[in-house]
Amino acid sequence: MKQRHSSTYLLFHLVFHTKGRERLIVGDEEERALFDFLRQKAHDLDAWIEEFGTWRDHVHLLVRTRPTIALSEVYGQMKGFSAWAWRKQWPDRPFNWGDGVWAESVDPLDCDALRAYIRGQRRHHENGSLQREWEPDSP
Repeated sequence: MKQRHSSTYLLFHLVFHTKGRERLIVGDEEERALFDFLRQKAHDLDAWIEEFGTWRDHVHLLVRTRPTIALSEVYGQMKGFSAWAWRKQWPDRPFNWGDGVWAESVDPLDCDALRAYIRGQRRHHENGSLQREWEPDSP
């Protein structure tokens, strides 16, 4: 049995979709840019993206935060900044996130399968091996 200990951070699995579920994340360039935008804002908030994965219309993140910052502040700022940075980089390709976010707290000592699932988003969507408990509102 794994030993439990108190920690000075919280771990969350976050999923958010593009507005209207538009398929805007179409390749490696967009995926890398979104990761960089989200990571930059997370860093500004003293949060860390531990895992990241995308499919054409959504992202999955495993985010570590301090318990002193509201989760809504973390994902709200990350979504806002990444949409702004996308539009700045690609002004001819409008981008917005849809309203809301799906979030669940995660046990840091028991999340290896979730980590692998987030990293393998493309593969899971391409071959239909989705885990419904980790794919909220999937079509």
